[in-house]
Amino acid sequence: MGDKPPSGGFVISTGGGLRTVVYVDGYNLYYGLLRKSKLKWLDLYSLFNDHVLDDQANLLEIRYYTAPVLGRMSDDSKSTQRQRTYLQALRNMYSGKLEIIEGKILATTPYQRLVQSIPEAPHLKKVQVFDFNEKKTDVNLASDMLAGAWTGEFEQAVLCSNDSDLEGAFSTIRKHLPQMRLGLVAPILGEDHRRISKDLSRYADWSKILSPVHLENSQLPDRIPNSRLCKPDTW
Repeated sequence: MGDKPPSGGFVISTGGGLRTVVYVDGYNLYYGLLRKSKLKWLDLYSLFNDHVLDDQANLLEIRYYTAPVLGRMSDDSKSTQRQRTYLQALRNMYSGKLEIIEGKILATTPYQRLVQSIPEAPHLKKVQVFDFNEKKTDVNLASDMLAGAWTGEFEQAVLCSNDSDLEGAFSTIRKHLPQMRLGLVAPILGEDHRRISKDLSRYADWSKILSPVHLENSQLPDRIPNSRLCKPDTW
């Protein structure tokens, strides 16, 4: 699926393969694949360890970057509780193997110009709207990936995102540490590899599109062992 051989003379570490850390852009994954699906109860560790990474990878950790949902940004008041339940489920299942790094959602109410006038109110030129912007996630992910590369935390970094804003981190690692192996996993619908961000893929040693089959086969148990956490009914 669009794989290409690693650049440079990379030597696999002894004792279990390439030390690998996966960096997941939570909102890009959600809006790219999960929002309208019944697969939101996603087991991230199983997804990458069992279905995405090859036999060369020794998965050390998954780092999941997201931000708490604001109740007023959702049509469903229970969205915030469902998200909290999901994040706690991941923490309980994979303590020490999966870390959740939270940014924040900034809510503003700017005035925006109308593209077309409203027939019932032709005098209106602007309307006030809610505007929600995710903050810190991209910066947190990029800085953590760069720090991990420079400190030798991993030999392979895998980015799950199709957001070209993360190009800087990928290009910097490729330029200064060409021996590092970079993987790109695009959370997009369909199998057309032309839709993978070229700004990211040109620096990656390999790239893949997440398969819906892999998502279906990577769901958390309906009830998390040794806890009261359960899959939300609407998921």
